Amino acid sequence: MTTQPRTASAAGVSLSERDIAGFVVERFLPGVAAGELDPEYDLLATAVIDSLAVLHVAAWLEQRYGIELADAELTGRNFRTVRAIRLTAERAAATGGGQA
Repeated sequence: MTTQPRTASAAGVSLSERDIAGFVVERFLPGVAAGELDPEYDLLATAVIDSLAVLHVAAWLEQRYGIELADAELTGRNFRTVRAIRLTAERAAATGGGQA
């Protein structure tokens, strides 16, 4: 499981897969280094995160990046992988969900 650092900017919000992976491993995969988490690793199918964890990740995105996700965005598909989380957050930021 290797992560390539990826940073993208949407509506002035800089989102990093490494930062997202860091939060995921800190909260849900203790003992795993953030750099070991592949951005395409299926977090839901492997039970790393569940529906409650999706809410924790969404709250973290709001606190860290000022990105508010609509309830309709809080789906498994949007939180299945670190990359999916980044893309979901970028979409929300680009459409006004971010307060950068």
